[in-house]
Formats: sequence, structure tokens, C-alpha cells
Amino acid sequence: MKKTALIICTLLSVSLSAQQLYFIRAFAGLEYEFYDSPPTQIITYTPGQDTVLQLYKDYTRILNHKTRPIEQVIYYPKFKTFCFKLYNFSTYMLNTGNIDTIVKMDTQCPKGYSVSPFLSMNIINDYWAYACVKDEDSDENYTVYRGMDFPITKHFNLTASDFKDLYLTGVACQRVVLEPNDSYMYLPIVEDIEKRPPFSVELPQQYWVSKDSYSVILVNDNIQTLLLVKSQNPAKKEDYGRFHAALYNKQKDSWSDIELKGNSPTIMAYGHWLAGSVQDGRDYDENYFHDKLSPGKAARDSVYMECPFEELGVYRPGILYLFNTDTKKYIEWNTRQGDSEILLVQDETVYYRVFDAIYKAPIEKGEKLGKSELLAKDNQVVPYIHWAFFGQ
Repeated sequence: MKKTALIICTLLSVSLSAQQLYFIRAFAGLEYEFYDSPPTQIITYTPGQDTVLQLYKDYTRILNHKTRPIEQVIYYPKFKTFCFKLYNFSTYMLNTGNIDTIVKMDTQCPKGYSVSPFLSMNIINDYWAYACVKDEDSDENYTVYRGMDFPITKHFNLTASDFKDLYLTGVACQRVVLEPNDSYMYLPIVEDIEKRPPFSVELPQQYWVSKDSYSVILVNDNIQTLLLVKSQNPAKKEDYGRFHAALYNKQKDSWSDIELKGNSPTIMAYGHWLAGSVQDGRDYDENYFHDKLSPGKAARDSVYMECPFEELGVYRPGILYLFNTDTKKYIEWNTRQGDSEILLVQDETVYYRVFDAIYKAPIEKGEKLGKSELLAKDNQVVPYIHWAFFGQ
């Protein structure tokens, strides 16, 4: 049976009142011929009613996975939009208000230019942005920046300064350059440091650096900005690493320091809630986790896993957490399964996956997690689910 580097996205939905809760899965699968149904599809599932997964729509040919696998999936909650980036720099958009339609984001580069792999498609301000680079080496206007409005009806030119207010959800982060004794964070949109646009948020003096430094903006939306300041290795083998971040509350115009478990954070912002899972990266110290296995490996070994996260050099204890950037309340729970992640936080309810099962739980009074409810369990489909959203 031939394996490929194919990455597959599938939608699974669960009926909840008048809306559907949809899930997107992605995994490196096998050749198309080994599937009973197309590998890229929308699947519906209603707990307590359905006994099989029902095929709803096939997206295989639209995304052309077999020749151009997906490199990245980005969810923009503010715009209720998923962005699928392919290895050939093509980008597709799925609006959660119309899951029957997936739209290719056609670019319009000037003659002699092609889409840049450095900035293939992102959301800045309230429009899509991309860069075009000259097909041949040239010092003059090597890069041309272009934008599209959200109805995707027109294209227009941008300048580097237009990128000063990137919309970041936590999954797609932006590296910044910190200059000595400077309150600005510079975005590496262009190579020349003197021409790099300053980010829209300025740093208080306590975050200035004494030498050239790089950092990462994890989140930037209309509520907050989260800047990764430094990562810290575990103090001992049994402990977890930490990451330290600077949090700017835009509504209160205030800065604060936060510290969360795990030196290699996975963060997603849903309103005031930061949703994450504790993860320690082996690359910080090659000697830490060679003999330390993430819990639940026996269950993971019972099914085909396309890319075991152990191969990425990380340790995951199975701890999930929520942090409220307004109240500073912190909630965590231990699933005792390294393959666990939060899929969605909406209406004070959290939806999360523990290997082959999906649960939901209420956030009670913003301070603790209520009783969890099992929504779906399937070891052929659920282990590859990584995103969730509501739609009609």
C-alpha cells in the first residue's frame, strides 16, 4: 500500500438546535484508490441518530490535493472564514456561512511578476493581501504588494506600511524585529530593515531590548495583542517548560505579563479566551525528552497516524487550558492523552478533542469547566479533526 504526502481536509458536522457544528479534519493519507469514498469531503453526523457517517460534498477536485497538497489551514473567526494555502501558493477561501462553496483566491500580479511564497495570502485590516515578486532578479520594484476586498470584487495596490495592522488568530503568527531602545515592532515584510513597516501597537519601555532581537506576535485582533517574549526550558525532567508573553488589552489600554505552561505554545484566540495546549519542544534541549513519552501512546498506535507529533520533537502531557485576557482567569484540565486539542470556544462553551472523541463543556461563571458531554467518537475520522465552526 503506497503512502503519499497527501494532506486531506474533511468536514464533519454535528446537529445542534437550528445550526450545525462542523469539523474540519486534515491528515496525510493514502492513495485515493484505497478509500471507499473520496478523501476530501463534507461528512454529517448526528449523535443518537446516525450510525454511519454520511457523505455530503466532495471537495477533492476543487482543491486538487493529489498534485498540490495543502500546506496550511488558517481560521479567521472575525470573518468566519477558513483559508487553505496550497504548496503552489494558491489560496482557497471557505466562508462558514456558505459551506457549499469554496472559492479560489485568484491573484492579479503585474506582467513579469508571480505570487511570492513569502506572503501568499493574509488578512490585513479588513482585506486580503498578497505579494508579487519579479520573475527575474532586479533591484527596482522587486516586490509589488496587492490587496483584495472581502467580496473579492476588485484588486488594488498596497504599500509595505499597509501591513502594520495584521489580523492574527494565534495559529498564523508574524515574526517581528525589536530594535534597541525603540518602542516599535518592525514587521519583516521587506528585507531592508530601514523600510520595514512598524507594527500598529507600540511597546512600553519595559519591553524594549538592549540589542537586536526577534520575537513573535501570536495574536492581534480588535480585543488584544499577544507578543511572545521568551520561552523557558523545564527546570527538571518532570516539570513543564514555560512561555512568557506580553499582553496588551486594547479595550483597557493596558499591558500585563502572563506566564503559561509549555515552552512551545499552541494558542488560538476566541474573543477574550486564549485556548491552548501545553507542549514542550525538544528542540530547546535535545536531552530532555528522549525517554519521555506523551500519555496515550498505546491508543494512538492502534490506528494509522499520519505524522505522530513525537516525531516533531515535542512532549504533550494532555493538559488543555483557557485563559481569559480580560479577567485573567485561568482554567485547565488534564485529558491524560497527548493527542488532545481545543477546537472551538463559543457562547461560553468549549469544544475539544481527546484522540478519537469530541467533547463539549460549559464554562461556568467564567471560572471553571462544567461537566463534559461526548459528541462523537470514531477512530477512523475524529483523530484528524483540528478545527470546528458553526454554520446553517
